[in-house]
Amino acid sequence: MNSGSLAIAHKTASLELNAIFENATVGILFSRNRRLVQANRLCAEMFGYALDEFIDQPALILFPDHETYSALGREAEPVLAAGHPFRTETRLKHRDGSLFWCRVSAKAVDPEQPRDGTLWIIEDIAQDRLMIEALERSTREMSAILDTASAGIGVVRNRVFVRCNRRFEEICDLPAGSLVGRSARWLFASDEEFQRVGEQVYAEFAAGAVHRREQPYLRHDGRSIWLRISARSFDAANPHTGSVWLIEDFTATHEAEQRAQQAFDEQQTIFDNAAVGILFVRDGMVQRCNRRLAEIFGYRLEELAGRSTRVFFLNEDDYQRDGAAAAPLVMTGGTYIGETRVRHKDGHAFWVRTTGRKVAGQTGSIDVTWIFEDVTERHQAQEALLRVHDELEQRVVERTAELASANSQLQAEVFERMQAEQRIWHIAHHDGLTGLPNRTLLHDRLQQALGQAQRGQHRVAVMFLDLDRFKSVNDTLGHAIGDELLKHVADRLKAVVRAVDTVSRLGGDEFVIVLHEVLSPDDAVQVAEKIIGAMAPAVTIDNHRLSTTPSIGISIFPDDGDEVFALMKNADTAMYHAKSMGRNNFQFYARQMNEQASRSFALESRLRQAVDAKQLLLHYQPLIDWPQRAVCGIEALLRWNDPEQGLIEPGGFIPLAEDTGLIVPIGEWMLSQALQQNRIWQQEGRPLLPVSLSLSPRQFRHKDLVGMLRRALTDTGQPGRLLELKITEAALMHDIEETRARLEEIDAMGIRLAIDEFGTGYSSLSQLKRLPVRALQIDRSFVRDLTVDADAAAIVAAIIGLAKNLGLATLAAGVENRQQLEALLGLGCQQFQGRLFSLPLPPAGVDAIFRPALAQDPQA
Repeated sequence: MNSGSLAIAHKTASLELNAIFENATVGILFSRNRRLVQANRLCAEMFGYALDEFIDQPALILFPDHETYSALGREAEPVLAAGHPFRTETRLKHRDGSLFWCRVSAKAVDPEQPRDGTLWIIEDIAQDRLMIEALERSTREMSAILDTASAGIGVVRNRVFVRCNRRFEEICDLPAGSLVGRSARWLFASDEEFQRVGEQVYAEFAAGAVHRREQPYLRHDGRSIWLRISARSFDAANPHTGSVWLIEDFTATHEAEQRAQQAFDEQQTIFDNAAVGILFVRDGMVQRCNRRLAEIFGYRLEELAGRSTRVFFLNEDDYQRDGAAAAPLVMTGGTYIGETRVRHKDGHAFWVRTTGRKVAGQTGSIDVTWIFEDVTERHQAQEALLRVHDELEQRVVERTAELASANSQLQAEVFERMQAEQRIWHIAHHDGLTGLPNRTLLHDRLQQALGQAQRGQHRVAVMFLDLDRFKSVNDTLGHAIGDELLKHVADRLKAVVRAVDTVSRLGGDEFVIVLHEVLSPDDAVQVAEKIIGAMAPAVTIDNHRLSTTPSIGISIFPDDGDEVFALMKNADTAMYHAKSMGRNNFQFYARQMNEQASRSFALESRLRQAVDAKQLLLHYQPLIDWPQRAVCGIEALLRWNDPEQGLIEPGGFIPLAEDTGLIVPIGEWMLSQALQQNRIWQQEGRPLLPVSLSLSPRQFRHKDLVGMLRRALTDTGQPGRLLELKITEAALMHDIEETRARLEEIDAMGIRLAIDEFGTGYSSLSQLKRLPVRALQIDRSFVRDLTVDADAAAIVAAIIGLAKNLGLATLAAGVENRQQLEALLGLGCQQFQGRLFSLPLPPAGVDAIFRPALAQDPQA
């Protein structure tokens, strides 16, 4: 080959090598004397450099630090010097300082001449490492689940066990490790049953269904047990690829069910053959009755079920009168006994003796058991005797009537009429519960007071008073206790005003006080302060210690109006302003209050529409376990997507929802929505994490709270351990015994309980340790001031120390910067929530919710 051809060949080879160099899918780097001599563009971009910036840099820029660089050199040098390729995986450094995993291969150009340089092949394997770590973590988690599950779990392929947990073998009394590789035939009494059940199981698998059955099983130790078995195929299209089987020993449950059925059969026999009529009623509707009751009223058994009990009464008046007589005693747990005239199916009337008692343990409905006895014959005998007695009495009356004086009859009639008129007037003008003047009498007295004030040139004050959170007393303790509390309030109000003044009750928990001949607004201030002071002491009613506070609005004649309705309306407006200012205070009327009241009414109307129009939505914020660098829970936070104002955070509408009672249906929607979303994430393969929600005081005191929680968990299929409820100190300390009973019911469902905003209220430590709470949440106000206020730091340290001594976890809310995080870590707090880790995000931001950037950074 001549020199020209040789040059052409060299040029062609050079171009080919350059093309390979520049288009390689890995980074290629040539170094000499610890400097970067040459590299392809991909290599430079891999480290965040332009190619011309990358060349001639010291090799040290690729490493996290000098120690790592030196260690790699010491490891690679003897391998390269021996002429062998050097391979390893290590973390290298981006231009911005972040680290990433790389697979590195190196070869010396000339092992005998190290200064001639080294060729390096670099491959970014960061994603591979993440996948491997995730797979290893998933494997460890699945193994832990198998090892700790209370049920037996096994994996079957071609009807042979390929894996199981120890619990599976323990239930069946098998030696450890003896089940793997063994046919499932041992579970069945015969080959025929094994074949028949197998065909059924694989047909269900092919249909994508879960196989479930219950069967007896004789253990190796001779004990017979009952097994509950469930199984599902990994792939419905190919069931023979494998399936997972769960077994549970439910022998005790099965035996209890048999005993219960036997007891029920015995009770049913008594029920069917009783000599008296027995009737079970729910909310006024017939649920069940025995044969004797149907015979008493002339019906067939199947004719009565589902009908109203009105069918037994002669008319609506009798039905209402009998119900009014029985209800007070039955509803309070007593036994009602009475006799009444009822209606036979053929229409004739007869007498029965009824005994009724409420069924204990019912909460959502009124269930009453009634016993009927036909006492018609006895009543007929009594009526005959009464007629004879009446005839004798009538003869005596007729003979003695002649001795009565016409004048005395007239006087008695006049006196009785005067008393009746006085009673009628008092009833028409006074409240039936408290005896205070009612609205009619109030208007009359206020009108008189205004007339006197106009003539005497002095003022009149109208005070509109409403009891704070009185509805919760009625809702939780009942109207009877609420009525007693209103009587105490009425007595205290009468005690602090003059005899000339008027204290009236409009209805519910609303009172109006008219102060006559007021010289200045200061007189009204003194009375308002006396009222607040008089209300402060607690009152004990039926073993319930109750405290109540007033919100008072004041209008002054003639400054705030010159007629009755204007003064009443303006005092009412000032009262609502007092409530908005925190309750337990008084406010004078100001003109701008009407504007504020109008805005509040408009906001309430829009909020009610928002509930119906599905404008409410949930955002989610992760709770971080810092030592694990992992998300340990997720809090659901409410948002309102208002068409007028956009996205509104809870502080803009939750207080209004609490006052109006809308918080109860909103809270139930939040609970169901959050549990459903958590279930969706679980189906997508996300980690099993508890979802956390805050309960307002009104939600916590709602009588159906426990039932609502049970329904939500049942409807969504979520276990109680995946739900955390946060409750404020103030809500917990109200009626501590009832609170404790309610919390124990919730705790028994497995639901985690935490105290929210801890440190902002007042908790009795002796009571706190009796409550089944598991965590304290440090309020964000303390976290905000932690690094600038020594008092805040001392409070946080005390809360963390208290939690440790009580065996409770602590979580700091509102962590927004690194200084707060480091201060909290120094005080011993390990769980956090705040914008430093993640903003509250919609469900679409699921990756950021479950993997916040800061918690994933090992250098954080």
